[in-house]
Amino acid sequence: MQIRSQVLKLLATPGTDSRFFDAYLPNAIRTATGCRPHQVWEALYGLLADGLVYIDSGQQAPDNWRWKLSERGLKAVSGGPWEPHDPEGYLRRLRRQIPTLHPTAYQYMQEALQAFNAGCYLACSVMLGVAAEQVFLEVAEAMVAAAPSAEKLRKELDNPKSSQHARFQALRARLEPLRNTLPDDLGDSLTMDAVADLLRITRNEAGHPHGRVIDEDTAYTHLQMAARYLSKMTALAEHFTRQAATQSTMPPPAKNAGL
Repeated sequence: MQIRSQVLKLLATPGTDSRFFDAYLPNAIRTATGCRPHQVWEALYGLLADGLVYIDSGQQAPDNWRWKLSERGLKAVSGGPWEPHDPEGYLRRLRRQIPTLHPTAYQYMQEALQAFNAGCYLACSVMLGVAAEQVFLEVAEAMVAAAPSAEKLRKELDNPKSSQHARFQALRARLEPLRNTLPDDLGDSLTMDAVADLLRITRNEAGHPHGRVIDEDTAYTHLQMAARYLSKMTALAEHFTRQAATQSTMPPPAKNAGL
C-alpha cells in the first residue's frame, strides 16, 4: 500500500494517536509501511500541501498538535473507489482494472488528477478529454482493422479536417448493427451517450476559448465517469483487435475448380 493511502487510512481509523511528534503518528506509519522516516514526513507534508490533511494546533505544546483529515481528505477516504481526491488510489485501481490502458491515456489521466487536486478544473477537463480521445481512436482503428468495409469510418479517421464529433458518429453508426453481438454490454447506448458528452464538453468546449467554466463538481463527475468509459472502451478495442487477428489467420476460401 502506498504511504499516502496508509496515512489517510490511519487518520480515518478511530483510536489512532495522530499526534504530531515523531513517536506517534509518524511512527505508526513507519510500522505499517516499513518506509523510512524522511518518506513519512514527505508523505505527510505532501498531503498537507494537497489539502487532504491539516495540523490542529489547539494544544500549546507542539508535540501534542495533531494531524487531522480535512474536508477534502474525508471525501478521499469515504468516497467511492474512483475518488479523485485520492489520486494514488485512483491510479492504482486504474492500473489494476485496465492493465492494457494506452500509456498516453494513462499519462493524461495522471495530469488530469493533478490538475483537479490543484483546483485547475478547466485544465483537468482538457487533460481528461485527451485521454478519452486517445482511447476512442484506439477503438475506431481496431474496428476498421476488423471490418475493412467500414469505409465511412476510415475516411473520417484519415481526414485531418474531420471533427471528433463526426468521427464518433461514424463509429457509432458502424457499431449500431453489431450491438447485440458484443460481449458484456460493451456497446450499450448509455455508455456511448456518456462518451459523446464527455468528448463534447472536455475537448470541443473546454479545449477551445469559448469561456466555458468548469467547476469542481463537474470535473469530479467527469473523472468518475471517465474511469468507467476508459475501461469499457479499452475492452471494446481489444474485442475488435482479437476479431481482426482471427480473420487474418483464417485460410482464404477455396477456389472453385470449375471456374
